[in-house]
Amino acid sequence: MSTIGFVGFGVVGQATAKGFKTKHTILSHDKFKTSDTLDKVIAESEFIFLCLPTPMTGDYSRIDLTILEEAVHQIAPKIAGTDKILVIKSTVVPGTTARFAKTYPKTHFAMNPEFLREKTAEWDFMNPDRIIIGSNDPKVAKRFEELYRGILPNVPVFHSDPTSAEMVKYMANTFLAMKVLFANEIAELCRKVGVDYDTVKKMVVSDTRIGDSHLDVSPEKGFGGKCFPKDTVALLGLAKDVGIDLSLLKTMWEKNLRIRSVRDWEEIEGAVSEKRATL
Repeated sequence: MSTIGFVGFGVVGQATAKGFKTKHTILSHDKFKTSDTLDKVIAESEFIFLCLPTPMTGDYSRIDLTILEEAVHQIAPKIAGTDKILVIKSTVVPGTTARFAKTYPKTHFAMNPEFLREKTAEWDFMNPDRIIIGSNDPKVAKRFEELYRGILPNVPVFHSDPTSAEMVKYMANTFLAMKVLFANEIAELCRKVGVDYDTVKKMVVSDTRIGDSHLDVSPEKGFGGKCFPKDTVALLGLAKDVGIDLSLLKTMWEKNLRIRSVRDWEEIEGAVSEKRATL
């Protein structure tokens, strides 16, 4: 049995904690909830999961890592030289965990992206398609896999460097966002030529290469929610910083802004930056 600490106890933190609670002791710190002190979480936890918001900036230009960076800068120096592992569970642009590890070379870091839907987060955590562990230290990776194997013994585990692990989350979410927008375009074309989109879709998704997820069309059109908009913006911001042309994603996002009738992400806590501290 290990003691596992969580900093940030929203949807992701709570779902992850509930999954591990069956076999481990759980501590949590969240400024906006009744919780343990940060010092207690740091002192007593073997694994410390950071499940903090990483919103997009208000101008939709990039990701805002202010909240997460504050947590890392408070925690990493205090666990340097120990066997504690600081786990980045928050969604961060590729290169973030490696940057933290370079700043704090005596602290053990791991990147462990989440693939949870808000409405079914607890079920998703206990029924994942895969577990991804990003670490450049084989010993850290082994300990982390053993932690997961204790509660999810039969789930495929992929090991990678932290940056690859970060990229997996963004590739998955932006691909699914593109499916949503593609569905909207085909649905509009179906209406124009006088055929039923749902009938067409049913026959198309029988092709196992395509799959039937994220092809429904909502009255609001396009994609909304918390993750798809902010992750698309984050990846576009990174591409601009490193000088890569992601014109497909850029066009997708610009069209989504044009056709989406409700920008619901602006009302969702943690989706758009307010630059507020959480510790």
